[in-house]
Amino acid sequence: QEANLKRAKRGDLKVSVHHMEIERIRFVLSSYLRCRLVKIEKFFPHILEKEKSRAEGEPSILSPEEFAFAKEYMANTEAYLKNVALKHMPPNLQKVSLLKSVPKPNLDSFVFLRVLERQENILVEPETDEQREYAINLEEGSQHLIRYRTVAPLVASGAVQLI
Repeated sequence: QEANLKRAKRGDLKVSVHHMEIERIRFVLSSYLRCRLVKIEKFFPHILEKEKSRAEGEPSILSPEEFAFAKEYMANTEAYLKNVALKHMPPNLQKVSLLKSVPKPNLDSFVFLRVLERQENILVEPETDEQREYAINLEEGSQHLIRYRTVAPLVASGAVQLI
């Protein structure tokens, strides 16, 4: 878009349209990154634990910059807790497990997704005990609203994309 903007003549209507499109793209990207950082801040111990326990060839869910941010955020949180509260407590209470004290991500929340590759026999878990489990087929290009826990492996493999 910036290259298109440089090629356009001054005073042309295209210049303002391209400029608005560049600003829209920047806004969307900033919003997306801000949302990721909020999630990292909210669930940092669980995210770092998952990163530690992932297999050798398994891709990371975080970019290198996000991983560095999460590690630094955890170190800063631990230092803050020690300096403000823990050092004033009895020795037997001076340890705190952030993994236990920070809420886990809700894997049962519903997400919108777009199917990139056809998937067959995806087992959908029931909402209540009265319902039985059933399998669905996800057609390429279709969109669904489904529980994250059900499609987490498909998201990791790239077969579906969250939208």
